[in-house]
Amino acid sequence: MNEILFTKRVSRSAEDYLEAVGELCRKNGQAQVSELANMLGVKKPSVTVAMRNLAQLGMVHYEPYCPIQLTDKGRLYADSVMNAHHVLKVFMEKAAGLESKRAEKVACLIEHILTMDEVAGIQARLSGGKFEQTRVDDVSESQ
Repeated sequence: MNEILFTKRVSRSAEDYLEAVGELCRKNGQAQVSELANMLGVKKPSVTVAMRNLAQLGMVHYEPYCPIQLTDKGRLYADSVMNAHHVLKVFMEKAAGLESKRAEKVACLIEHILTMDEVAGIQARLSGGKFEQTRVDDVSESQ
């Protein structure tokens, strides 16, 4: 199912909204427009437009003034984006030696660029411990 879902990815903005809805649904069982606006630092009308677009794509259940829920398709997509974010944050910390706060920002930027197959490859390497000991200061300058 991932292969079908990710043959055409949604925009970076849509992925950010899905990730935020996914986080709020995990925490509260639902999401509200005002919570999403606060979380993403945008205005409520921007959230409304995004939710309408995601509803048209079959990613969320959205009705004005009602709680927002992910569809099965939306949950799968949001979970994949959240997983990619986590994997890339860990990679940035372990392989690139970034501090946690910086790794978080970088992961947020590159999670939208890499394919899910590429993220899976990074995850497999992390799981194998290949990057466990790699730090920036371990890399020799004479490469």
